[in-house]
Amino acid sequence: MPVYEGGCHCKNLRIAFTTDLTPDQMQPRSCQCSFCIKHATGAISDPNGSLTITMQNPDDVSRYHIGIGISDFVICRNCGVYIGAYMPDDDGAYANVMAHILDDHARFTLPSVPVVRTSESESEKRARRRAAWTPAVILPSQE
Repeated sequence: MPVYEGGCHCKNLRIAFTTDLTPDQMQPRSCQCSFCIKHATGAISDPNGSLTITMQNPDDVSRYHIGIGISDFVICRNCGVYIGAYMPDDDGAYANVMAHILDDHARFTLPSVPVVRTSESESEKRARRRAAWTPAVILPSQE
């Protein structure tokens, strides 16, 4: 599977997104909540892929919560870049990644599709994310 790498501006947060999908098969989603609008999001994911988030300095990572608080919005405290949302769930976790933080983001040319999820219950939100988001882990730096 191809691996798309990326991260925040200062490289405190790095990601490795493994997927068989090509950039033209991944339609970014733009949540319409106030947080996502302010961050001009374009979230991509692949339930058949994998996502690894590596933190160089975990103390410089903010895990912001909004709404019902079941997901961490992962933000670098150094450079302010929002890299994606991460949802711990039972034995694992699921995440999405912002297309614009990928090193080869210019390949992701599909426009973001606005999505509104305000009417979902917690169980509906978890079920949708399990089905659509990418299995994920967050690791401290291996260096």
